[in-house]
Amino acid sequence: MNCKWVSNEDRNLKCSRHAGSSGYCLFHKENKNKRERALFDAYIKKGEISDFTGFCFEDKFYISKIVNFEYEKLKFCEAIFKAEANFSDFIFKNTVDFTNAQFESYICFKQSAFLGNCIFHKTIFNTKYINEEVFEKSDFNGQKLIVEKCVSFPRLDGIVFSPYTKFILKDTYYNKESSLCGRNNYKIARIQAKITEDNENIGYYYYNERNYASNFLKSKKYNGYRDYLVNDFFDFLSKHFIGYGEKPIKLLLISFSIISLFAFIYLFTGIKSLYHGLIKINLLNNTYSLYDFVTFYMESWYFSMMTFSTVGYGDFIAFGLLSKMLVCLEVFLGITIHATWTSVLFSRMIK
Repeated sequence: MNCKWVSNEDRNLKCSRHAGSSGYCLFHKENKNKRERALFDAYIKKGEISDFTGFCFEDKFYISKIVNFEYEKLKFCEAIFKAEANFSDFIFKNTVDFTNAQFESYICFKQSAFLGNCIFHKTIFNTKYINEEVFEKSDFNGQKLIVEKCVSFPRLDGIVFSPYTKFILKDTYYNKESSLCGRNNYKIARIQAKITEDNENIGYYYYNERNYASNFLKSKKYNGYRDYLVNDFFDFLSKHFIGYGEKPIKLLLISFSIISLFAFIYLFTGIKSLYHGLIKINLLNNTYSLYDFVTFYMESWYFSMMTFSTVGYGDFIAFGLLSKMLVCLEVFLGITIHATWTSVLFSRMIK
């Protein structure tokens, strides 16, 4: 009887090894006894196994003691490490793949060297060790380090990259308690992207770096609580209005929203048209049809757009003191957003 292990990612990927009474082979079986655990390591060495897909490691794993043979590629896809996984002081001569691997305990890559690619895709790490510098003094000379959609990916502080290594960090998120780790990792990714001229991803890394940094702004880092509030306020505006300059679409949507909101208010405060006279909706008068409301709103939206853009053709003017005050406010917002918009676009063009 063959082992009944089947990949969760590819249902066509199955194990063809002989299964024991549990229905699983020695490598995919959980809750191994003492003898089975001893055989587990021995069979890997004897068979010079380099494909550990779906393997269940229940004892401490020291790669330097297990993998002492030549291999084309190390695959730890969907592997489960119940205890400590130690990859320290090891030279990864070729590609190593940790796609969908689960590290339920501590993991360490300290002082390791990567000569090939390294892939962490949907890899799950223990949150308890998220702030551990598990890559300290590790040397990466491979072509790519890929970290995508990982859970609780630990800090990369101390890792040394070759100037030719492309580091890809995508869709890996951190909660507020782990914001420092998120900030550091995306900062490292941004610096490496700049070195390798990966201009496509620099903005993405910068946004995430600033986003996570904003989560641990502390008042004690400033001269006073007032300075803290000012910095926190402008950080909030920068984050939500322009995405730290990396999401100009937000500014476009906000501009459209401001124009539309003021247009709606002008319906009730009133504006004068050169051709149609006073345009104003009286709340006490219920005789307006849907067509009237839509027509008035489009006229009002046109006036709001001209005001926001500071063009002002003169075919519409504000009616009454309240409308004039609103116009002043909208003009101020328009000038401010125009300047911000120019700055954002210029920054993006430079990048």
